[in-house]
Amino acid sequence: MAAFNDLSDVINRMTGGNSGNPENIFLWIDNRIDSVAASATVAGKWTSLWRYNKSRGGSGAVPSTPVAPDNTTRGGLMHTDASGGRDKWLLGHGAISSAPGALLLYDRLLHDGGLLGNNTSAQTVGGTLTRNTGGEGNQIWVEIYTLIGTTATTITASYTNQAGVSGRTTKPVAIGGTGNREAERMLPLPLQDGDTGVQSVQTITLAGTTATAGNIGITIIKPIGIAIITASGTGFWRDYVSGLPGLPKIDPGACLSAAILMNSTTAPQMLLAAGFAEC
Repeated sequence: MAAFNDLSDVINRMTGGNSGNPENIFLWIDNRIDSVAASATVAGKWTSLWRYNKSRGGSGAVPSTPVAPDNTTRGGLMHTDASGGRDKWLLGHGAISSAPGALLLYDRLLHDGGLLGNNTSAQTVGGTLTRNTGGEGNQIWVEIYTLIGTTATTITASYTNQAGVSGRTTKPVAIGGTGNREAERMLPLPLQDGDTGVQSVQTITLAGTTATAGNIGITIIKPIGIAIITASGTGFWRDYVSGLPGLPKIDPGACLSAAILMNSTTAPQMLLAAGFAEC
């Protein structure tokens, strides 16, 4: 369907009028993974909140094969899909956190695990996207599930870009060593010059061994929105109705997830909120 007609239409639908079916989610994220405290974070590094315990849906599982998670997969927000041929729109989201940082809300399009930090051969990723299959705007992130080695090296991925051209290679990114080896670390991989998206990832290759196998994954994401938590105990609210980048449309089956670019070494606890309406 078309987008909202005007502000009055947004207000009408977000209050339940005209089959707007408003949905407001409040999700507590604890800094534990099952019964174990989450690893200490590193300032200036991305931390995945996928496996953190949550009041809605629980802790996300570590994938062992390529999987396209959806809105029923534990670890995500687990919102409902739009009904009646309508589209789902994110009106705003916010968080209150015990530690400062930049919070990214994204659609977790595909993830894989079981890759090794001590294997210098090309390791197969694969899998098939079920959302945003054209690839425009999709990104490749490395996700560390189990501690890898202390030896620093670099990692690249071979992928198919938004134009369907295969054999593309990301720029190398540091992996292993302090700050780039801990569980829940996420490392974005810059794409080859000129590319603006990703349809699939074929392999990853480490330039050298980190000296410990651990467990590495590849996650393809589509960013939805970002906001800043300036200090411990504070938060934010991003209003997409009145501010940039405009109302994000949420694809059917989207697995909405979060990662945080930390400004401290304290694993965060937070209350994450998001509001939706249909049109």
